[in-house]
Amino acid sequence: MKKVGFICLAGLDQFIDPIIEGLSDNYTTRKFMIRNQQDIYNAIDWADIIWLEWCNQTAIIGTNYEGIKGKKVIIRLHSYEIFTDFPKQINWLVVNRLILVAPHIREILKIFIPDIEEKVKIEIVSNGIDLDSTHWKKVQPGYNISWVGFINYKKNPQMALQILKKLADIDKRYKLHVAGSFQDLRYKIYLEYMVKEMGLQDNVKFYGWIDDMEKFWEDKNYLLHTSIHESFGYGIFEAMARGIKPVIHNFRGAKELYPKNVIFNTIDEATNKIISKDYNSNEYRNWIIEKEWTLEKQLRQIKDIIKED
Repeated sequence: MKKVGFICLAGLDQFIDPIIEGLSDNYTTRKFMIRNQQDIYNAIDWADIIWLEWCNQTAIIGTNYEGIKGKKVIIRLHSYEIFTDFPKQINWLVVNRLILVAPHIREILKIFIPDIEEKVKIEIVSNGIDLDSTHWKKVQPGYNISWVGFINYKKNPQMALQILKKLADIDKRYKLHVAGSFQDLRYKIYLEYMVKEMGLQDNVKFYGWIDDMEKFWEDKNYLLHTSIHESFGYGIFEAMARGIKPVIHNFRGAKELYPKNVIFNTIDEATNKIISKDYNSNEYRNWIIEKEWTLEKQLRQIKDIIKED
């Protein structure tokens, strides 16, 4: 069997394991967690097919390594990389496919590299939810609002506080449950301070990093998502697959991914969507099924790409 080497900078492998498992029946697969430059060279030397997870420093070094020539090379770009100079430093001459996870990522990438499609063939392969292992239940309107993700500027957590304040003024039972670690200590200082200043000590709970997300989701009625930018928003689809109503800020690309009736532009709109009795757990999971945002489709597309000459 051909050997597929998945090359990923240490700590950035959160999206790759289901793909490795899904290909393991047809290929010899191995994940290489990169900690130095020699690790990249060793991985490339071992593999027949190279999968460079993230279009970052590892991909730059890998595509500029002499030993990669003549091998099939796939790069998957997720999101943050398009706002760096990394894509401009890739040796695209040795890359067979660039995988992007959503159409709007291609359009944003073309703002910075207008001729990118002349350099490499682009495939859109969305992330996929494993519906078999994501348990659905009928959820009702309630007062427990989840907010999930690393706490940083991109996730726009200050907007979540403003929304929660409006909700708490309507009904003190509304609570915001924040699952995620702080990536910028300025936000820790600011958010903890503002919770006190806004009188929300009984309405906001910071959990930090959570390993058992299955348990976290159990009693949640809503997922509030306030990001200014996402590629796919895996956590949003994870909540929808469980029957939880998402309330999603209108970042560029959101309307291509999610039902329009759960997207908001303003704090007032978000508040109204949460207090509304319009709630349909079946609809949220069925959206994933109808649009095929599934792991099954993702693996099928990836297998086709790997098979292509």
